[in-house]
Amino acid sequence: MKDIRLNALANTLVRLLNIFFPLITTAYLSRILSKQLYGEFNIANTYLNWFIPFATLGVYNYGIREISKVKDNAEKLNTMFSTLFYISLFCTAVTTVFYIIIMPIYSKSPSVHLLMLILGVQLIAQIFYIEWINEAFENYTFLFYKTLFIRILMLVSIFAFVKEADDIVQYAIIMSASQFLNYFLSYLWIKKDVKFVKVPLENFKHLIKPLIGLFLLANAGMLYTNLDLTFVSKIGAPEQVSYYANGQRMIMLISGVISGAISVSVPRLSYYIGLEDEKSYQDLINKSSSIFSFFMAPIGMGLVALGVHATVIMYGTRYMAGGIVTQVFAFRAISWALEIVMGTQVILIRGFENKLSIFYIIGGICNLIFDSILFAFGVSSPQYYIMTTLLSEYILLFIEYSFIKKNNLVDLKIVIHSFRKYTFITVGFLPLSFLVNHLIPTDMNMGIPFILNIAVTIIVCCVYYGIALIVTKDEVFMEMFNKVKGRLHG
Repeated sequence: MKDIRLNALANTLVRLLNIFFPLITTAYLSRILSKQLYGEFNIANTYLNWFIPFATLGVYNYGIREISKVKDNAEKLNTMFSTLFYISLFCTAVTTVFYIIIMPIYSKSPSVHLLMLILGVQLIAQIFYIEWINEAFENYTFLFYKTLFIRILMLVSIFAFVKEADDIVQYAIIMSASQFLNYFLSYLWIKKDVKFVKVPLENFKHLIKPLIGLFLLANAGMLYTNLDLTFVSKIGAPEQVSYYANGQRMIMLISGVISGAISVSVPRLSYYIGLEDEKSYQDLINKSSSIFSFFMAPIGMGLVALGVHATVIMYGTRYMAGGIVTQVFAFRAISWALEIVMGTQVILIRGFENKLSIFYIIGGICNLIFDSILFAFGVSSPQYYIMTTLLSEYILLFIEYSFIKKNNLVDLKIVIHSFRKYTFITVGFLPLSFLVNHLIPTDMNMGIPFILNIAVTIIVCCVYYGIALIVTKDEVFMEMFNKVKGRLHG
């Protein structure tokens, strides 16, 4: 069995690549492309995102869980892989047809239609989206090198072909072609370990119920941020859609590094469940959630404090009005992290995907109601739509917590304590950043005061966080400190 620490490192490197390169390209594109055209691109991308879950049909989560259980048995492995691949192929074909049919109804803009068609290549590419088996095999080293290659190719292509304000079509083509190549390379790689076999019809019937549960699970998640984007696109200007999409993209890119390191525990958790090793399962839940909250709380609260600054750095001063959107998304990242632990690592891993789907739908319906109220009153500011998602997710967290506790799926005391502790500590970042803004004011234009303001805020908050962890004798911090100290003296 591969070392989970090396898996975490490799997966973290993948996430870092998925942050580093988009940071470069986004900073470049937001300063080159027209705000109007970039907004239309985000509208088309929002439409695409409604269909992606239908094409994958929940195969990703189900595949990781089930392949992890049978990867040591070649016959069962090939059968499971073939079954899931055939299902993905069928669902992608059907979804693509509906994607094209519904397109004129969603938008009347010819330029948006063209972008939808180009981005539709990403929908077709879902046929080869088999990262679930690579993750189940813990092939994170391959994923790192593949991602590095794709990102470099994408970066070079963008700099070479996107040079004018109206080069949005070229950008859409690059994005779709890169996504297709990314998935196809994974398909070629894994084919050396598995092969297609004939699958009895009974196998498909057996998977209908769990996959429909995960299908609902995947689509229910769209009733949150993607629903917000749809409402904003219908009532606001295209740049309002970009404000929302930019804030979401930035926060999810950054927080995705930490969640990526934690996600490698999912196959291992499934493995422990298969062995009925409850102690190892509980220990890994406690450890992974503590580390998750240790990093997510300061990242989230730090970006609440520096959300406007981060927006200006990444997207330029013309997108500065979207800074408040970034701040609200940053605050949401903390509760999002807790939902990953309870929803994915506990409820989903335990096989309650149908229950989790219902919980997501309940929260999503709440968000639909809240969004509809804002829409009815003519509210177009994207930050208010994020707040409805945040409120809906708090309702979701309460439902998930109650279900886990009622069914005694896992002891959440350490999990909840960790998130509560680190969030409480990092709230101190806000008055500290306010003090720095008072002592080192900035007009948000790139210059020495702007850079100095950011640097001092980060240093002050890091020192404060470190002192707070030492005073509270934080176990995660002390363990990391001792390991670093031991290596320096080793």
